[in-house]
Amino acid sequence: MNFAILPDSHTNFSLSFQFLWVLPFVGSLLLFLEWALAKKLLPKKVGPFWKPILLTHLPWLGLLAAPWVLSLHLPAPHDFPERKLEVLFGVLWLTHLFLFARLLLAGSYKTGPKDSTLFGSVGLFLFLGATLWTASVCDLSGDEPHYLLMAYSLAHDGDLDLANNYANHDYEKFYHRGVLEPQGLEHVIEGRRYSHHPLGPALLVLPGFVLAGRLGAALTMALLAALALFLSLRVLEESGAKGWPVHATGIIGLFSSPLLLFSGLVFPEIPTAVLVALGMLLFLKKRWNWLGLTLGLMLWMHNRNALILIPFGLVTLWEILKEKDSPRRREDAKKNKIPKTKFRDILNLAVGFAIPVALLSLYFRVLYGVWTPLGAHNEPFTSLFRLDHFWNGFFGLLLDQECGLWFHFPAFGLAVTGGALLWMGKKPLGRLVVATSLFFYLFMSFYENLGLTPAARYWVGLTPMLLVMIHPAVEDLKNDGWGKRLALLSVAVGVLVDWLLAAVPWMRYNKLEGENMILKIAGGFLHLPLASWEPAFQAPVVAWQSYVVGAFWVLVSVGFTAWVAKRKTH
Repeated sequence: MNFAILPDSHTNFSLSFQFLWVLPFVGSLLLFLEWALAKKLLPKKVGPFWKPILLTHLPWLGLLAAPWVLSLHLPAPHDFPERKLEVLFGVLWLTHLFLFARLLLAGSYKTGPKDSTLFGSVGLFLFLGATLWTASVCDLSGDEPHYLLMAYSLAHDGDLDLANNYANHDYEKFYHRGVLEPQGLEHVIEGRRYSHHPLGPALLVLPGFVLAGRLGAALTMALLAALALFLSLRVLEESGAKGWPVHATGIIGLFSSPLLLFSGLVFPEIPTAVLVALGMLLFLKKRWNWLGLTLGLMLWMHNRNALILIPFGLVTLWEILKEKDSPRRREDAKKNKIPKTKFRDILNLAVGFAIPVALLSLYFRVLYGVWTPLGAHNEPFTSLFRLDHFWNGFFGLLLDQECGLWFHFPAFGLAVTGGALLWMGKKPLGRLVVATSLFFYLFMSFYENLGLTPAARYWVGLTPMLLVMIHPAVEDLKNDGWGKRLALLSVAVGVLVDWLLAAVPWMRYNKLEGENMILKIAGGFLHLPLASWEPAFQAPVVAWQSYVVGAFWVLVSVGFTAWVAKRKTH
């Protein structure tokens, strides 16, 4: 359901006010749902729920500012009355969502449910609410329409041949930017056209897409984002973490992480985040067969996930091999006439992994006539590791306007410090998250598509591991005044970026548009050319100051980590 501004092309828009009659009904339903959620999560000692709930709706008074907003001048092609009103509504809606989510967390700390349950529930509210807005007012971008066209073909044709869907313009039911052209890597066999995109995301959103079209697919991704946050905190709880640091880590994951911005986007990264978090939980529980299955499913989401499962699998094998067999385990193996326990564990891991991988290979063989994704995509293996791209990728993954993690969410710079603390702790989970994150970062630095996709997309799948790495840094800084203030400032910047880019969704859908706007606005206040100081780390526009800025923040993070480590040893 698109109820606001629908883009007919890149620059022309039309306004539909057909949704106005449902606003009283929607508002009443929202109040009831929020009251039910508050009753469930807030402790009884906070008193009547209606007062704080109504206070969180105060932002709607901002509608009185409509005349002033209409007088503002927005950058082309957005300088028209309907777009200005849309931006105003988005700002007020997201402000309400953030305030109500914060209310639930503030009242529930210590006296409410477990942090994993609490943040999973609040994440559902926040991610679904933000997705309802962005999926309603903003058109699809990038690879999203191609994933949805795969789902459409499965639902209506029962196959993955997209030739007739492109010819019949079936994409116009959910894509409104003119003609959707097939992408260059698609596989054509005797007139049949098969997408080079992975099948996993299309299968995941298929039920939601059948029920509610593009909106149903987007809401499915929002549900998965909340699940990823829940599982991430469940991993911390299972590892023995508790108290304020877990709660603070949950706040970072909810308000100052890529999960919110990508919760409504149909891309492989959110499902990957769910599998990464689930994999860590199964690793802690030593459920090796299910862990193997989880690792194998990562390849269904994207072949790029091989950079996650390779170190994940190797660390898992190391942990199995070095674990000492207890007398009870040996006796159990002898009694049931099964192989030695280490061999049995490795066998369970391998069998679990082999099942989804064999099915995936069969899918590629039947559809594309090859056994691996690289063959289907017409990509040589060496194309993934271009030496001349390493330094662009090394700094770009962190600080690029378009795909850098720290540019959008600076609190994740604490992952360097937390990772060092985890590694020094010599615990299995610490080795797993540090080795996997480092392997992914170094090998992704070669990736040829770096800088051609919005925001911190490549890090979204690893967000659960980064949250686990942030936790020990937060725990270490809780009694340090200066460090705590720095961390709070970093989180606040991430919250601001999340809020702004979600409230004004067209800023995050156009490459570099939102990031440049944020830098230009902030630079205007500071009278500094921030947009030129922080350019994208792409070959066409990269400049020497890009590397200077990148190296500066890398050294700051490393220096901060060394300071914390030195303090821990004294």
